[in-house]
Amino acid sequence: MRTSPLRACRSRAMSNTAKSIMFIHITLLIGVMVYILLKPPLSWMPNVGGWDKPIINITWMPKPISDFILYHLSDVLWALAFAETVFVIKRNLCFVVLIVFTLTVVYEAAQYIGIVKGTGDIRDIIFVAFSLSIYYKITKGRGR
Repeated sequence: MRTSPLRACRSRAMSNTAKSIMFIHITLLIGVMVYILLKPPLSWMPNVGGWDKPIINITWMPKPISDFILYHLSDVLWALAFAETVFVIKRNLCFVVLIVFTLTVVYEAAQYIGIVKGTGDIRDIIFVAFSLSIYYKITKGRGR
C-alpha cells in the first residue's frame, strides 16, 4: 500500500526537538566563531602565543556594527542557545525568558564587581533583553 505524499512529507519533517538541538548548536558555533575569527587570541586565550591580531579584521565596518559583533553578538547567541536549551527541558516560555534574563543580569553584575572575569557591560543586558523578546514572540507565534 502506498503512502500519500502528504504523509511521506510529514514523516521526513524534523521534530521540534531536533530543530531545537540544531538551533542550539548553530548559535553556539557562531558565538565561538566570533571569538576565534574576529578577536585577538590574547583576549580569549591569554597564554597562547603566535599571533596578536584577529584572523578576520572587521574594522572596515561602521564602528557601532563592528562593536556589536565583537563585544555583544556572542553573548546574545549564547543567551539564545541557553534559552532554547531550557525551553526544550521546561517548555514554559515565560519561565525560560525570565530565568535567562535573570542569569544574564547576575552574570554581568558579577563581572562588574569583579567576581567573574569580564567587563560587566549594561549593553550586554540590553541586547540580551531585546533578543529574548524577539525569541519570545517567535516561539509564541509558532505555538510552541
